[in-house]
Parts: sequence; structure tokens; C-alpha cells
Amino acid sequence: MSAGSVLIVCGKADMASSMQAMLIKEGFYPVSCAHSANEARRSIINTVLDLVIISTPLPDEQGTDLVFDAHDKTSAGIVVIARPDQLLDMQCSLEKIGALILPKPINRLTLLQTARFALSVRNSMTQLINERDRLKKRIDESKILEQAKWILVEKLNMSEPQAFRLIQKRAMDLRLSQALVAEEIIKKYE
Repeated sequence: MSAGSVLIVCGKADMASSMQAMLIKEGFYPVSCAHSANEARRSIINTVLDLVIISTPLPDEQGTDLVFDAHDKTSAGIVVIARPDQLLDMQCSLEKIGALILPKPINRLTLLQTARFALSVRNSMTQLINERDRLKKRIDESKILEQAKWILVEKLNMSEPQAFRLIQKRAMDLRLSQALVAEEIIKKYE
């Protein structure tokens, strides 16, 4: 079972392949590497990622802009590895987007725990977003149903229970959702 797909962005090929081997050994798959910010941006656009690990600085940029791009273009968890002298500046600018920042040098256990934590946070956020979207859809459907029900009360002089029952019956007869039937009623009478 895969722990998640990972992109490692590191200017040093030996360090990137060492992290790649360690993550694969720990169950992360697939794990790919990019050695520059531009190469990473292409991977982010073309690949569904669960985790992005960026070791700064990169050959073509500092790496902060890449972190923001990764945040905007993917829902992946983001771990940034930075030199101690850059840590405070990066922390201030990146904490708003939820990137986890680690100081160099980094040991294997710290990287692994942080990667797992970033994935856990990402999964929790994905579940919350899905739940929010589901609830918003239910609220929107409920508003449409109420609007249609009150249109029937006004236009056809029905009671509220009669209007609701009419919508229910029509939905069952036509094998449609009540929201679709309600939308048709709204279109017809307005």
C-alpha cells in the first residue's frame, strides 16, 4: 500500500536520490525528483501529488515562489527544508499556506515523521473540503426545494405539506431528485 506520491525538489542530485530511496523504502510511491524549480513546476502541472518536499535554495531560484506555486496548483502537503539562517524569513512568509519548514541538516527520522504528518494534514483537509462541499450542496438543494414549495403555495393555493408532497410525488414518478423537480417548478412559474 502506497503512503502517497511524492515530488522531491532538490538541486543536489545525490541528496535527492538519498531522500528518494528512503521514502520508497518507507512505502511512499511513486517518488520522483526534480533538480530545479522550473522542472518541479512542470511535474506539479503534469502529476497528481500527495506530497512535495523542497530543499532550498534551488539552482534557479530561492524556492519560496515554488512553494506558493505548489500550493496554488496542487492540494499536496508541502515540506520545505531550509538553511537555519533562512528559516525565520521563510517561516513568516510560508506559514500562511500551511507549509511545514525544517532546518538543515535534516535527519532521516525527522524527514519521515514530517512527511507523514504533512500527508495526514493533507488528507484531513481534503476530507473537510469534501464535507463542506457536500453540506453546501445539501443547503443549496434545500433552498431550491423551499423556494419551489412556496411558489406552489402562492401560485396554486396549496398548503405547505401539499406542495412538498407534490414535489416528492413528481420526483418519484419521474425518477428525478427533488431538487431537479423543484428547479423545473421555479422555471415554470417565474
